[in-house]
Amino acid sequence: MRLQLNQLLLLGVLALFSTGLSAQLEIGVKGGFSVYSGDYSPSTYGIFADDLNFAGGAYLRYRPTQRFGIRINGNFGRLSAERDVILPNETGERVRFERSFRTSLSEFNLVGELDLFYLGDPDANFVAPYVYAGFGFMSFNPQSPDREGNLVDLQPLRTEAQGQDNSRYDAAPYELTQIVGIIGGGVRVRFADRFVVGLEIGGRVPGTDYLDDTSDRVINYQDVLRGPEGTTAAFFSNPTVVNPGETNDFEYRRGSAANDYYLIGSLTFGITIGEGGNKGGCYSF
Repeated sequence: MRLQLNQLLLLGVLALFSTGLSAQLEIGVKGGFSVYSGDYSPSTYGIFADDLNFAGGAYLRYRPTQRFGIRINGNFGRLSAERDVILPNETGERVRFERSFRTSLSEFNLVGELDLFYLGDPDANFVAPYVYAGFGFMSFNPQSPDREGNLVDLQPLRTEAQGQDNSRYDAAPYELTQIVGIIGGGVRVRFADRFVVGLEIGGRVPGTDYLDDTSDRVINYQDVLRGPEGTTAAFFSNPTVVNPGETNDFEYRRGSAANDYYLIGSLTFGITIGEGGNKGGCYSF
């Protein structure tokens, strides 16, 4: 799947350049924030400052018509969260503990843009709000600290008994590269006939609920303990258990019904090349 998406994005790049510079091209960079929402988030909606991380990247925008654009983006950053969680232990007591995760984030996507209206001259300098939507792929790798504070990769542990000979669990660990759907909006300002600054925010819906290695699934502790990573996997699955030998038929739900998603907000800066920049074709630098 990752190879197919890479090929699709590459074809998109080639299509942009094959049109020549008679239409408007814009190349730029971006910087801003990424923020996660999922099983470790508060039940209230909003952007939580503690979960904000830096995200940056680059983009290539092609505008075949005045109001419509196609953009290829590369975004890089991190997602993380740290929350108090309550889980039952082997005696049935509900125990509060601190759970956290972090993951690096790499995302490549292709989106279509539509300018809603213009303030100013759309062929020169203007302000334009716009909306966009598209798809791409993202790579992640959730980690969490062990008792000594060392970060451990969670996906190989199979903390939700993935791969067990039991139809109640997934047949294999989740993939670390996933398709992602994207929708958002922003505003662009072009000045000096060639420079463009913008501010945008977009939501991402990945094809997995395991950005944080946690889903809304009921798990038997012994099934995790019997897995290839044994006590290590069991600890990260439910740290409240003190005596693993007393956990026969002990079941618990690790996550919530909230699916994982994330937001990326960016300040962008670009330069246009071709018509619409100096109305005379390519620039001379």
